Amino acid sequence: MAEHEYYREEWMTEDQFFCFQMLCDVMGGGNHLCGKVKPRSRGIELSTRGFRAATFDYDGLTKAVILAHDRFIRFEVEPSGPGMLKLVLFRRQPEGRMYERHPTLEEAIAKYRETSHA
Repeated sequence: MAEHEYYREEWMTEDQFFCFQMLCDVMGGGNHLCGKVKPRSRGIELSTRGFRAATFDYDGLTKAVILAHDRFIRFEVEPSGPGMLKLVLFRRQPEGRMYERHPTLEEAIAKYRETSHA
């Protein structure tokens, strides 16, 4: 878990706040969130122009994937209007049914490598 302290909105459940903390960590701090975080079912969402999603320089995508697997959070990127992306986060568990669980990074890599033809 991150060492930072973030402001918790009144509407946030423990799971939503856990997702919010990850979102802040991905974006480089709560002060870098461009847009308003909103509830989405048991998770959260943010429509933004400020997500630099790459795998190396501007490595927000890599950071998001690693943190999501480390924290068992489903991280999704959706379209959200012209020039915008919607970031959606849901807390999951290490085990359970498909829509309840989230693999560790090591499990995800192993699964991909055993099914990949690269």
